[in-house]
Amino acid sequence: MTPILSLWTCPEPAKTSAPKTLYQRVLVVEDELIIGEIAAEALADAGYEVFTAASAEEAEIILRDVSVDVLFTDINLGGQDGFGLAQAALFLQPLLSVVFSSGRSRIGHGLCESAGVPFLAKPYRLTELVETVEHALRGAATQ
Repeated sequence: MTPILSLWTCPEPAKTSAPKTLYQRVLVVEDELIIGEIAAEALADAGYEVFTAASAEEAEIILRDVSVDVLFTDINLGGQDGFGLAQAALFLQPLLSVVFSSGRSRIGHGLCESAGVPFLAKPYRLTELVETVEHALRGAATQ
């Protein structure tokens, strides 16, 4: 049985914390849509404002209009690859941090390690994704 509440017995509305006014923005570029959406959802749950793109070309359009803090991109996108995208992104937004991802972990990891850029091998845990993005942002803040 549900009790009937009067105006005098209604509980006070829950106090919510003030919303964050400044979100850090992440652009997720992944041609496998489900993987991209899952990654975007994990980052949004971690408190980031997330934009998604399914191709390097789509990502460049977003980068012309929106300032982002981190570019999280697959290396193998079909068409222009993630390395070409990162180069174009850094031209548009020089303070941007870049994190690469790929299922071809040997090749990708070697190239990224030699360039000193964070790399996340697929399949990755969502906690690893969030930690890698946070690490990239901390690294950018200390430079």
